[in-house]
Amino acid sequence: MGKINALDISVAVLAALSCLGVLIGLPIWALFIGWAWYFALGATVSVIRKALFPMLAGSVLAVAAIVLIDGFSLYVSPLVAMILAVLVTVFLLMLTLKVEIFDCSLPSFNAYSCMFAGYYAHSFPVQADYASNLFFAVLWITGANFLGLIFGWLSIHATGLGKSTNESVNQ
Repeated sequence: MGKINALDISVAVLAALSCLGVLIGLPIWALFIGWAWYFALGATVSVIRKALFPMLAGSVLAVAAIVLIDGFSLYVSPLVAMILAVLVTVFLLMLTLKVEIFDCSLPSFNAYSCMFAGYYAHSFPVQADYASNLFFAVLWITGANFLGLIFGWLSIHATGLGKSTNESVNQ
């Protein structure tokens, strides 16, 4: 086992502080997923830019899938509705990965999954109307994913390790 270092401490402290998000209903699990992206993708400032647009694409396509599921369910069984909606939106997700600004699959697929999990688990302030629920789901869940990227950056920056966009925790 290696020595305890500043990064170990900053991550633990920030993780503990992130729990305060429950006071506003923030899905802390989604924050931790975004934080994991930061480290998995290299732990540099550039990771935030690299992950931002794919995260948004995944989230928006998950919302589109939710809307399609609800629409298709008027005509076919819920399972068939889900299959059709996922077929269409994941195909579109795959196409977005062919565009340079969206070509990072980890945040794209994870944001898609987070939106499904969070929406159906009501991990956001549930509203009285459908459109507001979708909006708040994106704001809370995708917002938490984004905060995870920021917490990743903070955990590095607080230790003095984040001196440039080219450096990485693994170097």
